Amino acid sequence: MTIFDWIAASIVIVSFFYISFVLTVTGWLSALQKGQAVTLLPERKGLIWPHWTQIAMIVLGLLICIPFFYYLWIPIFSLFRSTLYLPRTIGLLIYLGGFAFVLWARRTLGKNWGISTNKQVKLFADHQLVQSGPYAFVRHPMYFGWWVCLFGLTILYPVWAVLLLLIFSIISFIGRARREESALGERFGRSWSEYKQRSKFLIPFIY
Repeated sequence: MTIFDWIAASIVIVSFFYISFVLTVTGWLSALQKGQAVTLLPERKGLIWPHWTQIAMIVLGLLICIPFFYYLWIPIFSLFRSTLYLPRTIGLLIYLGGFAFVLWARRTLGKNWGISTNKQVKLFADHQLVQSGPYAFVRHPMYFGWWVCLFGLTILYPVWAVLLLLIFSIISFIGRARREESALGERFGRSWSEYKQRSKFLIPFIY
């Protein structure tokens, strides 16, 4: 590995760990203990999943990622070379731009942040409709920022594992965004409708 490879890998690993565990998992577990977060397993009437089952789901997901990345770390293009520093540098910069956008959105959302799944959305009792920062022009900036991260990562590491992760996240987040919008619409009514008219859904200034 070259110096660039070490630097790029270090940046990606540290930032992924920070956004996935420091910001996301710890915040979600804290909210889960207070009964303010969705569970990874679908909630059923009269059934409360214990916390250890949620942690087990996270561990299982991490274990699945190991063979996924190991067996699919295959170049998309046969001409790909690790010595193509210009496109890989551009990819790293795009990744960092997306990462910064996610942090900006997360900081703006503040205490209103929460995790939703493809099945569940839970708003806080004192939930507020945030319309400042990146939310002034796009309603789901964290999803958009994450896509930018993975797009840059696909340029940095043009392998099937990263490309499939990008495709899966696009499909998953679109579904989550629609469910979140339904919940927000029910909660905020006219305020939500007015906000929706002057902002974009997922891609700033475009869609």
